[in-house]
Amino acid sequence: MTLGIYGDDDRRPYFFLSYARSRFRPDDGTDPDRWVTKLFKDLCHDVGIVTGMPTPGFMDRQIPAGTQWPDHLAEALASCRVFLALLSPAYFTSEYCGKEWAAFLGRVKSQQAGLDRPLAVIPALWTRLEPTELPPDLKSMQYIPPGFPSQYAAEGFYGIMKLGRYREQYKQAVLQLARLVKETAEQADLGTGPISDFDALGNAFADYRGGARGRQPIKLTVAAHRLDNLPPGRDTYYYGRTMPEWTPYRNADYTTPIARYAEQVVAELGHEPIVDSIDEPAADPPTSPTVLLVDPWVSRDPAIGGDLRRIDEDPVNVLVPYNADDRQTAEAEKDLNRSVGAVLGRSLVLPGSVKSISSIEAFRAALPKAVGESINRYFKEAPVHPPEIEPTMARPTLELPEN
Repeated sequence: MTLGIYGDDDRRPYFFLSYARSRFRPDDGTDPDRWVTKLFKDLCHDVGIVTGMPTPGFMDRQIPAGTQWPDHLAEALASCRVFLALLSPAYFTSEYCGKEWAAFLGRVKSQQAGLDRPLAVIPALWTRLEPTELPPDLKSMQYIPPGFPSQYAAEGFYGIMKLGRYREQYKQAVLQLARLVKETAEQADLGTGPISDFDALGNAFADYRGGARGRQPIKLTVAAHRLDNLPPGRDTYYYGRTMPEWTPYRNADYTTPIARYAEQVVAELGHEPIVDSIDEPAADPPTSPTVLLVDPWVSRDPAIGGDLRRIDEDPVNVLVPYNADDRQTAEAEKDLNRSVGAVLGRSLVLPGSVKSISSIEAFRAALPKAVGESINRYFKEAPVHPPEIEPTMARPTLELPEN
């Protein structure tokens, strides 16, 4: 899908920053990826200076919350001149990083088959990596280019950013990287190329360390009304034929169901999302951390409310989207909060559970915390079954000598 975001050739991003988002969510709400964002901004400044172009780089933080995330990624991957991969151990287990890599290399191969041009891919070290930590295909790539300070090779960008004594080396490494981006873009001379379906792409690292098999399954269970069971007078605008089609933040510009958006965020965090609903649970459902996405109106429904009470007996993390622009929900907010609390009282007091989430941006901020808390509780409460080991010999006994 082409969104036409970048317009003419001069507005194409010089580089696409591909990185693995941190799975750690600080309790104080601090952005765990703030150092990646700083590196991106500093690099954009230097790339903008050395190239004179208005769009130095692309980072997924530039995508507006609630928009079609895969389409924006595909557009940037189809338009950028250089693919900059910020390498860390988490990079190779990230589904999104594997898809981004596959998408860009597919574009390169379709355009440069038989041409003697450098690959427009720059691996950069976020943290120190040993050769054994790299997939086989990457071991031959030069990820410590000439001219970079020795501290970069020893610590990666994260290390030289965090350690104050390496401040000058950090500035030098960023400037060298900006020059390398410009040089690589000019030598590769890569044209734009369509990337039709980002979601359908395979993970380039799927066979490395188990790929997706090594990711933590996260169940996203939707409890919402369907069009065929709405309460009398309830606006149909936000609902679909199934529970997962519920779109609480729908407006003229945003039509993504909340389960679909949550699925994207969870995959972006490096986990394996599994979407189901309380009326159609996943076939052979896995035992896994769960986040419940609740339409506040279902708490008044006798049947669905009963289902929620049963779920609350073994509480799970709950997120309750609430659209401030939905007049009916806004007018009934207090009553709805009371009824939600009546059926999910134990779940709502769990760390990470949130009700009255009034915007898609607030939902985006709350979901990683809910996922993290759900994972923590899952591993704390999961039963431990030590392996039963058959004795290989009889237990020795002490016998008194015969007189």
